[in-house]
Amino acid sequence: MADFNDPLRFDLFQQIVLWLNSSMYGHRKGRHYLETNLALLERATDRELTRLIEAEAEDKPEMKQQMYRHRFLLQDARNRGETTEAIREAYVNMYGGLALDIPNWLEEIEQQRLFLKRLRRPERTRKAEVSLLQTAFALMADAPALSPETVAELHNELGVALLQGAYQPTQEARLQALQMAVASHEKALATYTFERYPLQYAKTRMYLGAAYQQYGLSGRLDEVEQAIECYQEAARVYTPDTAYDQWLHLQTSLGAAYLQRIVGDPCDNIEQAIAYERVALQHALTSAAPALWATIQINLGDAYRQRIVGVHQQSLEQAMVCYRSALQVFTPQQYPVEWAGIHTRLASIFQEQAMNESGGRDKHLRCAIVCYEGALQIYTPDAFMVEQAATLVKLAQVHRMRAQDGSRYELDQAARCYRAALQIFTSKAFPAEYRQTLCSLAEVEQLRQEWLQGGSVNQPQQQTEYNNWNNSSIVYRP
Repeated sequence: MADFNDPLRFDLFQQIVLWLNSSMYGHRKGRHYLETNLALLERATDRELTRLIEAEAEDKPEMKQQMYRHRFLLQDARNRGETTEAIREAYVNMYGGLALDIPNWLEEIEQQRLFLKRLRRPERTRKAEVSLLQTAFALMADAPALSPETVAELHNELGVALLQGAYQPTQEARLQALQMAVASHEKALATYTFERYPLQYAKTRMYLGAAYQQYGLSGRLDEVEQAIECYQEAARVYTPDTAYDQWLHLQTSLGAAYLQRIVGDPCDNIEQAIAYERVALQHALTSAAPALWATIQINLGDAYRQRIVGVHQQSLEQAMVCYRSALQVFTPQQYPVEWAGIHTRLASIFQEQAMNESGGRDKHLRCAIVCYEGALQIYTPDAFMVEQAATLVKLAQVHRMRAQDGSRYELDQAARCYRAALQIFTSKAFPAEYRQTLCSLAEVEQLRQEWLQGGSVNQPQQQTEYNNWNNSSIVYRP
């Protein structure tokens, strides 16, 4: 707290408070205040901010992070020359090109985008946000030139918007979105260079890595390697000391990428993935960034679920512990999509346990059904039609496994799920998934006929079908 008996320190304290308050109304307002109060660039401000962090913000992580960022801004602006232009570059480095002044037409678009973001429903707002960003690029042709940094930020925003939310309605649309996202982030890198804007360079590399990683889920070897390279480039900037949350995000992203990696020994890749996730989890604080902590738990669970080293059943149990820990944060009320994703993962474990264990088989299958049906409450056809179709196929597999005990009802349920999935997995939209699902439906229909004729229900292809769907080209993979 400021010393009220020291007029100079009290004046500095007031200026810092005004700067922090103005920043609450937007990065541009905070930048304007600092530009008109250059005295804040003196090192005494750093010391006062440090005192504020230690005295008042230890139990307020968001405020603490804001003060850390402001202290970094001051240091960056000093290193760049302590001028108005230095302040602008420091703000771009910290917050991106939209921290600079923008024309009214772009401000209107940004306000509309902000409204969409506040809805927190990207599966429903993605199309509108992409349209707004494309409108912004179209208006640039007839408007006064924007700064390169602002254009770079818009490219990054477009790349992110293209891939957020639900899976695209066709495989072709998905690939087009991935190509556009990669191109957008690469354009941003032309301005956000490591030398001039290291923080934005690292952020863009993370975006680009995430796009390549989604390519890699389709089995594309080169893209997974490029994702890892992007993350390693970001590691040149993100360290626990300079950007703690971003460094944690980087660690868990590297873990997820190594889990997908095809190059090298699979055991080594999975163990490397587990190592990255464990490091991230050791440093993550539930109270400071609960969603990030829960995401790390999910990624660690994914790695345990695929682990080759050790006893597989123990690895599955460790995965379940991770997923259930994540459910402490990802509740159906606050994070319905994440909640559904965790339940499809849990269902997959129950399904695998039913195949590998003789005891408790039906209990595992019933648990899997409950989890898949819970996820389907979130994966509605109007918002998550591809996720719904993929979950229906998995649910059909479970009903088919239960039908081995001679239940006609389970075969009927399996056929119903496959038919519902084929409404989305059409031959044109998803040819590979269409063929797999149609083949599975034909096998179930044959089994139904055998049942009607009084024959036994024999299903030798269950493990093959399960493996085929785990290796599906669909990016959605619980």
